[in-house]
Amino acid sequence: MASATSDYLKPISFLVADDRAYMRRVIKNILETLGCKRIDAAHHGGEALSIMRSWAPDIVITEWLFQPMSGLELLKAVRAEKGNLRFTPIIMITSETRREKVILARNSGVTEYVAKPFNAKSLILRIKEVIERPRPFVEVGGYFGPDRRRRTEVMSEGEERRGKGSPRPPAEKTDPRASLTQDQIDRIVAGDSIRES
Repeated sequence: MASATSDYLKPISFLVADDRAYMRRVIKNILETLGCKRIDAAHHGGEALSIMRSWAPDIVITEWLFQPMSGLELLKAVRAEKGNLRFTPIIMITSETRREKVILARNSGVTEYVAKPFNAKSLILRIKEVIERPRPFVEVGGYFGPDRRRRTEVMSEGEERRGKGSPRPPAEKTDPRASLTQDQIDRIVAGDSIRES
């Protein structure tokens, strides 16, 4: 067990789903350093869903690539649930960083998306987004999940608010086969960058 340097996550419970013991241990150590006391683990999406149905964690952190039920299938199953379980924030940590994969996860209702390789700071920033700036859930057409328009309350110096009817800034052009940066992923998932406080 990692020794806590903070009690920030003390009241928050987590479920970590990854088929590799090493990754589960790395994530668990990061959470414990911030004071988390309740962390459960799953080896694949099916096990994670079963755990969630018997005990509802506050936040789920999952890998995309594992079998027999992938992290994406877990995400879709949770968002299709009836009741409060479908509102569980899900942070996906994965090496799937191509644009079409990020968009697929976003359109399936992912809350945050962390690109591998990642560091503790990157994961902690996304956990803080979930806790401190939660996005409301919306149901529109076939989509159920967090609102994809992050509402930025504090704007960076020099940044201008766009008024109603203002043109959007041009989208960045990227090769669809190329891996995206974490900042590009944040903009796709929630329409904005994650900002440090």
